[in-house]
Parts: sequence; C-alpha cells; structure tokens
Amino acid sequence: MNPTAGNQIFVLTETVDRLSSAASLAQVTEIVAAAVRALTGADGASFVLREDDQCFYADENAITPLWKGNRFPLTACVSGWAMLHQETVVIADIYSDPRVPHDAYRPTFVTSLCMAPIRSSDPIGALGAYWADTHVPDPEVVRQLEVLANSTAVALENLELRGAIARRSAERDQQAARADELDAAMHSLVHDLRGPLGAMMGFSELVADGTATDVSSAAAYAHSALGAGQRMSAQIDRMLSIYRVTSEPLRLETLDLSEVGEGIASDLLVQNRGRDIAIDIEPGLRVSADPALVHLLLSNLFDNAVKYTSKNDAAVIRLSAIGAGGPFQTFEMSDNGDGFETTDPDSLFRPLTRLHSVDEFPGTGLGLASVARIVALHGGVVSAAGRKGEGARFTFSLPVAS
Repeated sequence: MNPTAGNQIFVLTETVDRLSSAASLAQVTEIVAAAVRALTGADGASFVLREDDQCFYADENAITPLWKGNRFPLTACVSGWAMLHQETVVIADIYSDPRVPHDAYRPTFVTSLCMAPIRSSDPIGALGAYWADTHVPDPEVVRQLEVLANSTAVALENLELRGAIARRSAERDQQAARADELDAAMHSLVHDLRGPLGAMMGFSELVADGTATDVSSAAAYAHSALGAGQRMSAQIDRMLSIYRVTSEPLRLETLDLSEVGEGIASDLLVQNRGRDIAIDIEPGLRVSADPALVHLLLSNLFDNAVKYTSKNDAAVIRLSAIGAGGPFQTFEMSDNGDGFETTDPDSLFRPLTRLHSVDEFPGTGLGLASVARIVALHGGVVSAAGRKGEGARFTFSLPVAS
C-alpha cells in the first residue's frame, strides 16, 4: 500500500531536516533506511555504499534481516547494476530477472524490489526498497525514492567535508590563523547551505515534475527555484574546491609564472570580449611552486583585477617582479580599477570579507583568502594597497626557481 501524498511530503520534510544535522555515517544510514520504508510502504529497505568494486550493505530497516554488513561484487547484485548504469531499477519478480543473484535472495522474504542510485552522476551508493508480495510501485513512489536518494547524496557530501575538516584540524598544530579562518568559513557555508539546498532542490523537483498535482500552479516558480538551487550548488562546489585543492600536499616544480599568467589572461580576454582590457605580463618570471595552486592563485588575482576594472573605459592590469630577497621572489599584480579604502588592508585576505556590496561587484569573499592561504603554504607573504578610484596593488612572494 502506497503512503498518501501528504504523508510523503511530511516524511521528506522530516528526513531532510534530520539529515542536515546528522553527524555520522551511521546516523545518515539509519535515518534514510527508515525513510525509504515510510515513503514506499515497503516491507524492507537497505542502504548500500559503493566501496571500489564492492557493494557494502551499510544499513537496513526490514521485517526480517537482509544483508546488513555484507559485501558483494559490484557486477553481481542489483544495487551494483543501478550504480553502474546510473538508473533506477524496478523488478516485480526477482526470480525472473537475470540481474538478481537468486541464491542471495532465497533466505529472505523479498519478492519484488526497487533500487535507486545515490547521485545520478557517478553514484556513490544505492537505496533499495523490498516487498514480500509481488508489487510494482507507482511512478510517483519511484520518484519519491529518487528525490530521497538525491538528498542523501547531499548529506553524504556534507558529512565527508565535515570529516575532512575535522581530520585537517587534528593534524595541524601550527597552521596560520588564516587557514583556520578559511576552514571555519567553509564549514559554516556548507553546514548552513547544504541542508536548505537539498530541501529546495528536492521539493522543487517534485512540483516541477507534477508529482504534487494540487500545487500545479506553482510549477513555473518551482522551475525557477530548481535553477537557483543548481546555481547555488555550483557556487558551493567552487568554494569547496579551494579547500580541497589546498588540503593536498605541495608538489613543487620549476614554473614559468609568466606562461601560466598568459594562459589565464587569454581566457579572460575571450570571456570579456567587447571590453578594452590591456593585460601586461613581464616575461621570464620563474618560481618553484605547486602548479595547481599557482594557477588558482593567479586566477583569483586576475579575476579580481578584471572584475574591479569593469567600470573603466580602458582597463590596465600588470603582473611583474618587484624584487628578490633570499629564497623568495616578490611579485606585484596592479590594476587601475575601483580600488579600496581601508585602515586594515590585511582584512581583505580574511574569509568572507568584502569592501564592496554584491550589487557593485559580485563575489564570494573567498578569492583573496585562498590567495593568502596558497602563498602561506609556500612560505611567502602577501599584502595589499590601494586608493579608492585609483586602483589596487597586490604583492606576494613565492620561492625562487631552483
């Protein structure tokens, strides 16, 4: 028997709320397994995680035991099939379907099943619902299971980030204050945005698909909300990339900083066709640094310069070397943009600090914080100077090329 639409909405709402505060994998799997049964009216549910080429049955909620704690080859079970093919499976009679390992099911009550992958792209697990009698769930019920699977993916990503931050904090004893501030900002952003984002996207999908037929007049608004949620998700991924990239060990190489800058500048000029932008990069700038981090550092500085010169008829941006001291070379990025007035220039490098409103110049307030962190990881220093209406200068030091 399928639950009523009202009960489904209640279950989803309660589940998303509980997932947003779940602090462990065990909590997530328990919450979701119970929600699968409540949403589908099934006699049993399982929460499966992908472990390389294995399916690990992490949790279950069923009238009798299923396979909790067991592992099966990815290519030898229905949950693996759903992950490999990135699609939901509905099987009315398990003993007439060759994808089902019949010997594994004979000791159980299962006759019919539905399996949905956790995350449609590159699945990380699957949610299974099982019935003791021959049963084909309604399309609306299948859709509800898929929405729950998407919300579960968000919860697992949030949990992964929390764990990474906790491990990172435990491992470092003498990290710079900026790194701690950036980690805290990342944690706060993900904790505050991931839960609401999962709810917004999940329920918007329901309305947009016509599942919630009693509110069909809101479909147009739901499509807009879904688009906004996807944009928020992309923005969060961009912010998380700063943490993920800079949490890796340094891989030092001799780099041509000028060549890296020219590549970034070329892309920016294409993206800003129609603007008068002159980007001057001193040739032969060489450093010993991590290629990925240096690319991110220069990308943030050039992006800033292009953004804050957007109100100029003719933008002038320059990257040059201004001096060497011992094992470090100092560089300067300057522009003739909007500039800034502040008695504390170092505040520009603190996470989420902005001297302009979003209406003036859009941004996350994390670009310069990542610049400072990357420079600090290489042992260098960074500083800023500027005047309102007269542009800005950012200096940073990196190890000289060996």
